[in-house]
Amino acid sequence: MSTPEAGHCEVSTTLALDMVGRAYLALALLYETAHPGEFGDVQQKIRTFVEDNFRIIQETGRDDSLTTGSVDDAVQLVNSVLGEVENKIATMIRPTRHARS
Repeated sequence: MSTPEAGHCEVSTTLALDMVGRAYLALALLYETAHPGEFGDVQQKIRTFVEDNFRIIQETGRDDSLTTGSVDDAVQLVNSVLGEVENKIATMIRPTRHARS
């Protein structure tokens, strides 16, 4: 049975991840604009860093303060954000740059 506090915590976590994702998208677009074609390498480094940190959290059992499944949910949300950023960079920046070439 879920408590109202746990539900509020999950909503807060989702909103926080959404805000971080939107900020990351804005920074990613600015980076790609300033350094055309270099975002792919940076994105892979960021994805590896994020995946490593989630793996470490799961392996060390530091998720005891988190609700059941919240680490898995966070991993899915973060991967969704990273995937969305990759898609937006590919569709918004690169075609424009190629059209000018």
